[in-house]
Amino acid sequence: MQSRGPTIEDDSLHVPLLKDKKRTGSKQQRLFLGFECLESTAFSGISTNLVVYLETVLHGSNLASASKVTTWFGTSYLTPIFGAIIADTFLGNYNTILVSLAVYLLGMVFVTISAFLPTAAVLGGSSVFGAQTIAFIGLYLVAIGSGGVRSSLLPFGAEQFHDDNATDRENKGSFFSWFYLCVDFGPIVSGLFIVWIQDNVSWGLGFSIATACLAIAFAAFVLATPMYKRRMPTVKVPGDVDMLYEVNDKAAIITESDFEEVTEEVVGSSWKLCTVTQVEELKILLRLLPIWATSIVMSSAYAQMTTTFIQQGSVMNMSVMSVSVPAASMSSFEVACVLTWVLLYSKVIVPALRSFGSEPSQLQRMGTGRLLVALSMAVSALVEMKRLDGAARGEEITIAWQIPQYFLLAGAEVFCYIAQLGFFYAEAPDTMKSTCTSLALLTIALGSYLSSFIYAVVAAFTATAGSPGWICDDLNQGHLDYFFWAMAAMCTLNFAVYSGFAKNYKLKTVLS
Repeated sequence: MQSRGPTIEDDSLHVPLLKDKKRTGSKQQRLFLGFECLESTAFSGISTNLVVYLETVLHGSNLASASKVTTWFGTSYLTPIFGAIIADTFLGNYNTILVSLAVYLLGMVFVTISAFLPTAAVLGGSSVFGAQTIAFIGLYLVAIGSGGVRSSLLPFGAEQFHDDNATDRENKGSFFSWFYLCVDFGPIVSGLFIVWIQDNVSWGLGFSIATACLAIAFAAFVLATPMYKRRMPTVKVPGDVDMLYEVNDKAAIITESDFEEVTEEVVGSSWKLCTVTQVEELKILLRLLPIWATSIVMSSAYAQMTTTFIQQGSVMNMSVMSVSVPAASMSSFEVACVLTWVLLYSKVIVPALRSFGSEPSQLQRMGTGRLLVALSMAVSALVEMKRLDGAARGEEITIAWQIPQYFLLAGAEVFCYIAQLGFFYAEAPDTMKSTCTSLALLTIALGSYLSSFIYAVVAAFTATAGSPGWICDDLNQGHLDYFFWAMAAMCTLNFAVYSGFAKNYKLKTVLS
């Protein structure tokens, strides 16, 4: 008997050229981790020093540049949710990555070209072909392309492991942590190497190196196609015979003739007829929503690392032990702190807690991250108070004073974001792994947008007649410390709200 609606794709795994060969995911794991190292280097090569590029090369103000950077960051982490929907519903992870990489690379080329153009118009007084226009076209192409890659690369990598293979199951468990560490590889390279080239040699050369990294990653991904296991999206359509449906709040098996009768009853109200699977998937998403929402506030604070932290460091003495350290390069120190926190967690914190017969859950780790980000904001405020006090006496404090705030922010990243990726993947319905993984990234997008909104509110209420505002072009005349205290208070309140939601959350495995 033929079913109604579109053809349903086979749910089996397709392995081009090597379909019959049984392998574990170890080779693919190394490939995906190497790819992510190159991709993160490319993205960080554009993003790490972007606020400085907008201020010094494109002549933007402090507040406007910070707002543009956070808005762009927000878009970069908003697009993964659309990429995930496309991957889960239409193209599959492999095809989504392939198309996204082409858009991504084109955007990188545009940003690189902008560094070689004059900031003024070059044709008849028109700004259409000016550096700023080309730069922002490129940046938003990068946002679209990187979003598609982020939404699909991690789930695609997880698909390479055989769940019926003991070694693969163990490797898959560690894949998320290794993947996240590879995400942090890019900021190290860009902060120590590419940023220095941009500040001291050429912006064009620095962007060119980042673009070359993505081009190499693109080529390697395509050449390795025969190694991949590829799952095409499975389409569940109403009208499939003998499917389990929920009708009038009850589960039932309905036949094709029953389906026609029920359809006539509920015409105009499609929510009254849906599969039990769809109902359960919706319930899972609704349970995740409060946990997900509290991540947005944390991400708005985390976004300060690429904006106000850099602006704060730029007016300090950027010399540490006679070595010049660009303010944007402090993000590399943050990544080194991430590695330190990972070692502390695995070698010290977890063994200590196990000795007491317990180990932190993913929810507890995410809560710890939210608390640490509040502490980071408070320390940033204290550092800014000391900096302003020194500036009033005509003294500069060293940028090394920023180390504690970066260290605490790295701890927040390790405890929250690594756990969050695993949490959303584990809690996701089987047919929505890419989508739910992208929900974790979406919090970073909305957090960046929230940060831009906060900047606008701060400007509206503090930049009044006779007052330059908390965040102004001359930070010695402003009060960045007040801004950081406000962020610390908001993050503390967010931690309290999260704690209430996490205490009452029921894990999917417990419900099963």
